[in-house]
Amino acid sequence: MNIINIATKSGKKYGIGKLKAGDYQYEDRQYQFDYIPDELKDCIHIKTHGNDKMLSEDEECVTFEVDEPIDVYVLYPDKQPELPKWLEGFEPMRLKVTRIDSMCNNLKGYFGIYKKTFPKGIVTLYGCSPNKMLNEEWYVDSNGANYCMYSFGVKPVK
Repeated sequence: MNIINIATKSGKKYGIGKLKAGDYQYEDRQYQFDYIPDELKDCIHIKTHGNDKMLSEDEECVTFEVDEPIDVYVLYPDKQPELPKWLEGFEPMRLKVTRIDSMCNNLKGYFGIYKKTFPKGIVTLYGCSPNKMLNEEWYVDSNGANYCMYSFGVKPVK
């Protein structure tokens, strides 16, 4: 499987790694994964940027091209009170990913996993912030403080 032509709305470069404990979640943060479910261990991880979390659910966030059908696994923060509309088309997997800074009392560092199969070609994922949240003055004024950007993994369809 080849992933090429990664382009982002923000213009920031998204890195490629593996979903595994100890690896960094984002390109611009020092957060490290703690727990990765067996189903996702060592799948390709696209490392987003934490500050891209303020992109609207209606905006294209990232596009990339693949040379075969893939499953995309979006790691979306449990703390976020709303799901972006585009993510409703994904299957919730009833699995979690955690970071080393995970705290159950405030859900920081807990990520639900949402899966969708895409055909060979261009894949587009949209912004992290639901419009409902972007209409909240406190959320915008704080630049989404204490909320997280999603990241995602990909692997070939079996």
